[in-house]
Amino acid sequence: MNKTIIVLFFLCCATSVIAQVPKVSVSGTMGISYEGYGLDRNPAGWTGYTPRRPWNQVRFNFMPNFQFGKNFSLPFNINLAALPTNFAGPYSGFIPGGPKQNFKQWMTNPVNNIAVNPKYKWAELQLGTQYLRYSELSTGDIGVFGAGFDLKPGQYRIKFFTGTSQPGINYFAGPPLPGITGAFKRNNWMFQIGKEKEDKYEVAFNFAKGKDLISSSAPPPLTIKPQEGFVISMITNVHFNKGWYVKLEGAQSVFTTDLNTASSLLIKSFEPFIKAHTATIRDYAATGSLGKKGKNFDIGISSKYFGAGFQTVGYPYLQPDRLDYTINTKLNTWKNKMNIVASLGQRVNNISNTTLKANQFIGNLNWFTQFNDKWSLNVNYNNFGFQTASGLNPYGIKNVSNDLGISPTYTWSNTKMMHLLSLSYNYSKYDERDVLTGLTTSNNTHTALLTYVPSFFTKDVTPDFSLMYFYNDVPMAKTTLATLSSGLSMPVAKKKVQLRGQLQYNLTKLNSFKSDNNLIASCSVDWKITKQFSWNTYLSTNYFKYGNSVIPAGANYLESTCRTGFQYKFDTKKNK
Repeated sequence: MNKTIIVLFFLCCATSVIAQVPKVSVSGTMGISYEGYGLDRNPAGWTGYTPRRPWNQVRFNFMPNFQFGKNFSLPFNINLAALPTNFAGPYSGFIPGGPKQNFKQWMTNPVNNIAVNPKYKWAELQLGTQYLRYSELSTGDIGVFGAGFDLKPGQYRIKFFTGTSQPGINYFAGPPLPGITGAFKRNNWMFQIGKEKEDKYEVAFNFAKGKDLISSSAPPPLTIKPQEGFVISMITNVHFNKGWYVKLEGAQSVFTTDLNTASSLLIKSFEPFIKAHTATIRDYAATGSLGKKGKNFDIGISSKYFGAGFQTVGYPYLQPDRLDYTINTKLNTWKNKMNIVASLGQRVNNISNTTLKANQFIGNLNWFTQFNDKWSLNVNYNNFGFQTASGLNPYGIKNVSNDLGISPTYTWSNTKMMHLLSLSYNYSKYDERDVLTGLTTSNNTHTALLTYVPSFFTKDVTPDFSLMYFYNDVPMAKTTLATLSSGLSMPVAKKKVQLRGQLQYNLTKLNSFKSDNNLIASCSVDWKITKQFSWNTYLSTNYFKYGNSVIPAGANYLESTCRTGFQYKFDTKKNK
């Protein structure tokens, strides 16, 4: 099917393009970079701190856009890693003497990104890794490697894409531990058909499916079950005069949590798209919003409903079994010196269970005020989380966070320089209930950050200074962190080279243990060799010495990172 799509698209394009000889232009970027990582741990044999990156990696990027006349473009997005995969992948050398990836596995490896999107007028072909969002309830949160198209003839919209979102990974228990969990290969397809008039209306139907291939991993994962899901949705968006709008979407999902279970005639299938098993669940979801947008004032209401069994492979982390409704507003006032963005509402969790049903306040606020040329203030608040009513073992779940931030900024200047002084304070309260004991624990965090940045009018040197205090209080653990940081940037070599250095010292204390000491130093050198060609280098070192909070006391590590690479920008139009 993929080959047929490609051939048909290029035949259509060739028929129209061959009739004329278009002007060809090429623009974009290309480059190569190296990343080196080092870790020295003391005493010898201590494994309390594990490596966080591959020891060596070389990356290539090539992102040209070929423009043939006014109607045909051929953009590429290619990012490749020379070494097989990321640090703990199935073909990373994690398993001594393990398998090597073949060409297809290399192409679909998440560490690589290869995409080509040729476009002729209203027709676009999508090849390689694509992150496509069709709607809020169908698909839009995963990357898929495959092929598809996006057609917009007149007011009609036709989209289709098929490919693989997850390669198969064999289970491996180790050693070394913790081994590899493994995963099933997941094939996806998505389709949309509809009609749209920009800034007027949109009506479309969405279809999306994902299915795990049971035979794709051997041995298979022990803790993961092969799944299959299908969702169909309809979206309707209408924009009226004077800024009024209505947006609606309704969806139904059919999801099988374990394909190893037997087929079932008791659960209604959605053939030919998906056949029901004993582990299949059908449910619904809907979203809607109504409001008015203006130049300085927006107001609207929105609601979201997700059934307890609603699940889609396009949004694997979506939280079901809830109802949200909010009032949203945006206000610009006081001669645009004050900007307020806010939402207020309520979430009802576990709406399918009257015993565990619980209400949760939803709030979000960002309030910025520019009092005068010197003073400004930003206040923000948000809360998020999940909560169910408390029952008897297992008790209800409660994961709710409330964050409040206040950030005043003061600037002043004289004939030689300008000063910026900023203070930021944030308070975060996170409550979590243990489902087995019913006990609720609170995680309280206070963070204060003071920043001073002087800017010289007659000098190219730009320093900055910051001081941070962090305090975290959870049951059985109290952590205090003090950070002092200073940086300096300046151009040299007739401003062709930009230098930047940063030095940071951290002092951390946990309960009554001796303090931990941490020193971080970094340096970046950005050399603009020509207008199109640049060489960028970044070096950092991180020395951390524990007090007596870990065994053995006084353990330490030195972590080093080196990144350097060349980048070239090209544009044949500018070179003519």
